[in-house]
Amino acid sequence: LLKVDKPDIVFITESWLTSRIPSSLLIGDLPYIAIRRDRSTGRGGGTLIVVRDHFHFSTVTSIHHSIECLSLDLLTSSSSFIRLCLVYRPPSYSTSQTEQLVDCLSDLISTSSYPILFVGDFNSDIISPTIPSTEQSMHSFVSTSDLTHLIQSPTRHSRCIDWLLVSDPSIVSHSSVIPSFPSSDHFGISFSIDSTILPPSHSLVRDFARANYDDFSSFLLNFDWFSVFSQSPEPDAMYSNFVSIVHHGIDLFVPFHLPKPIMAAYPPHIQRLIRHRSTLFSKIHLPSIRPQYERCSRDLLFQIKKWNQFCEHKKLENSKDLYRHIRTLTKPKSIIPKQLIDSSGITVSGELNIANHLASRFASHFTIDDGLVPTIPSHPFPPFLSNVSFFPHDVYKALKQLSPSCSTGHDNIPQIIFRKCAHAISLPLCDIYNISMQTGIVPSLWKHSLITPLPKPEKNTQFPDSYRPISILSPASKTMERLVKGKLAPYLYRFDIIPKYQHGYRSASSPVPQYSINNVILNTVPQQRDLGVQVVPSLLNAPSIDARVKIATTVMNIMLRAVSRLSHLGIQALFERRVIFDLVLARRIMNGETILDRNRFFTFTPVRLRSNNFGIHIEHTKSTPRYHCFSRRIARILNALPSYVHSSSSVYVYKKRLRELDFDFSKYIFR
Repeated sequence: LLKVDKPDIVFITESWLTSRIPSSLLIGDLPYIAIRRDRSTGRGGGTLIVVRDHFHFSTVTSIHHSIECLSLDLLTSSSSFIRLCLVYRPPSYSTSQTEQLVDCLSDLISTSSYPILFVGDFNSDIISPTIPSTEQSMHSFVSTSDLTHLIQSPTRHSRCIDWLLVSDPSIVSHSSVIPSFPSSDHFGISFSIDSTILPPSHSLVRDFARANYDDFSSFLLNFDWFSVFSQSPEPDAMYSNFVSIVHHGIDLFVPFHLPKPIMAAYPPHIQRLIRHRSTLFSKIHLPSIRPQYERCSRDLLFQIKKWNQFCEHKKLENSKDLYRHIRTLTKPKSIIPKQLIDSSGITVSGELNIANHLASRFASHFTIDDGLVPTIPSHPFPPFLSNVSFFPHDVYKALKQLSPSCSTGHDNIPQIIFRKCAHAISLPLCDIYNISMQTGIVPSLWKHSLITPLPKPEKNTQFPDSYRPISILSPASKTMERLVKGKLAPYLYRFDIIPKYQHGYRSASSPVPQYSINNVILNTVPQQRDLGVQVVPSLLNAPSIDARVKIATTVMNIMLRAVSRLSHLGIQALFERRVIFDLVLARRIMNGETILDRNRFFTFTPVRLRSNNFGIHIEHTKSTPRYHCFSRRIARILNALPSYVHSSSSVYVYKKRLRELDFDFSKYIFR
């Protein structure tokens, strides 16, 4: 329906949706937003409204939680609102439940100062002369509320149980009964609402994927950068001139194209089935046509499923298309609502007002540098890192590491140009970087970025605090950051400026983190494993910082008592006891004291190749395929044990010497 008719709004009753089915799985990459109200208990039921994403609307909250009714206020092009209400009344409703439904509909009318429209499956024949007693209150509500029913044709067999009620008939036009989904036993209702907002028209955009980068690079290579930069040798002016020249090259070598429509059409054979089904529907009042219509609906449903499966299998051939499709189906659309509520409870509407309000909220968390240098206590400093300079080949290597993205930052130069034309622009960028390092001035364009607010998970999107800013930086500034890090990191490692227990943002650091409790370093893996040093869930769900501090202090005290208890009782860590047991088992296997075949675990190396008299070698067998398997793990420790441990006269002496041995087993296990 969305791909063929491309409606603006779709109302669906009996959606049969649950919380396990995300809305993104229903919509995919189509330009729609799903508003739903699932049935809280039991199977079936539920209401769903699918709206084009360019519409401005707000959902209406209801106090009648047991009623399956979903409402929204839609903004029209004339800056007025229309309240749209989707209703589902199950056929098993009793008289009291029907009265509750009437109360809900009455509240929706009384709280609305603009026209209202009700549509949905009421499971009551409005054109029948006889009305059951359980439905009397609902029919009375229609007549007393001055509502007009616009559908007089049957929507299911010979009954009109799908209603279209409006308070002002002038706002609705072209109401009719149409073919519904191929899998539905109801007919659909189609109508038009006057003064709805038109979708934005597609304009021409730059097609960076089809640009002539060879000629683009030649244009930049033949440019006299020295003459341009010598006129104003300041980083700000140099980069502004660089941006202007690159934009001129974009105008010359990057073509325009019209974006493809998001909603792809069905193939011709499915379109023919749709037209044939519509023709049969126009003659469905004939007894001989209804079986043909139902058969055509089944064929259409089968062909659509087959086509969707074919499209999904085509996406399996390309990993990028596959993961893009998976993200589309699993991640909800991050769309900012048309109205926000600030901290004082005032409603903020309008795109410009919402953007300014979010910008002020993000800016409130930013601290401007006051220019004051803090006093640093006397400390023997290492030699300063001075005279930092870059070379064109360094810039070229860093540019080639950029991803070929077509997104643009504040300078309107996409990242793909920096990557494709890296050889041509490495020289001018190198001059800009060196002048910036010498003068200590950063181009002003690098200090601006395009901010995209993304909603935080499980947060109310109507509050500005529920968003986090994501900035798109200039590729030139990101490249310079990479170059500066390449110069700064070796200097910090050489003079041990970074603490040795700092593991974040360090290359070749151990994956096993180091922990400390009240400045007592837990630098051994056995303590970390036995004491379970980790962030426990109780610390994550605390309501305030004070509560988290109390819980963390309690946990640390328990850990300290556990450490002192182990040392006081002289008990080895569980990890060390396990290693000793494995070493004893390995000794028995090598001595033939078990039924296990020694050759399936260990093979002794020749004497001339041994690092000591007890060297063993591990071969790749079916029983020892992994790095951390029993044989490989124990072999590394056995080869590192001192000779007097291997020469133990018995298993008892061997085990005793292992317990008394001051040996770090974790160094040979975790690496």
